[in-house]
Amino acid sequence: MSKLILPWTLCVMALAGGLCAKAQGQDAAAMEEQYKTCAKHYIPADKCTPEIYKQLKDKDNAPLDANTASALKAAKEYQGRLKNPASMQVHTAYVTDKGDVCLEIGGQNTLGGQTVSRVVYTSKGKWWVGGDDWMPGHCTKGFREKWVSGTDVTDKVNQALKEGK
Repeated sequence: MSKLILPWTLCVMALAGGLCAKAQGQDAAAMEEQYKTCAKHYIPADKCTPEIYKQLKDKDNAPLDANTASALKAAKEYQGRLKNPASMQVHTAYVTDKGDVCLEIGGQNTLGGQTVSRVVYTSKGKWWVGGDDWMPGHCTKGFREKWVSGTDVTDKVNQALKEGK
């Protein structure tokens, strides 16, 4: 779709809510950005006011919390070790209260299939790659693999990777 037609189309869609009249001072690129941001957050065009847009933009640009940033950094570092870095899938990202990052990462193996590995990036900056098991005592405890105290940041890490952070 042409860059000239898209803002006009969005404006027509928002006409029922009177948003085009409110946005007369905005250029087409600013309007397009506003409606794309609202659509990304499932806000209908007729409800996409400049105030709501500003709140959503602030939320999108907010810095990651420390646990998510730590897990994201570890996942990106580990991604470089994969045979096909583009195939990485983060199944689990968990940060313990001690600062260890526990990751369960899927990636393409040499034969083209998927392999899942459990890895730990310790708070001391060392990697432990355990294949199908966690590093004993760092991520889980007991026979049933109950998590040690910490925070699950899987969704936040996947969202950050999706957004290219």
